[in-house]
Amino acid sequence: MTTETLSLTELRPRLPELVERATQFFDRFLITRHGRAEAVLMAADDFEGLLETIDILSDNECLQRLADAEAELARGGGHSLESVRRELPDAAGSD
Repeated sequence: MTTETLSLTELRPRLPELVERATQFFDRFLITRHGRAEAVLMAADDFEGLLETIDILSDNECLQRLADAEAELARGGGHSLESVRRELPDAAGSD
């Protein structure tokens, strides 16, 4: 994954290639106009992941649950994937 800076003029003829790079390799492109950053071209999946991360990081309750879960794992708590699969046999084949 890389981030490349391109002017709007450079972007136009290369757009199909850059969209392909964004979707296949999660490359990101900072688009400038008159030397100023104006927009970003990135894969839709990458963008959705970024929005989800922002949602999680802005939710104090969710962050606390994550911290609690990490602390439980550090104490040796939690459940192994194998034990969860034994409890939920329908999920055994879906990785």
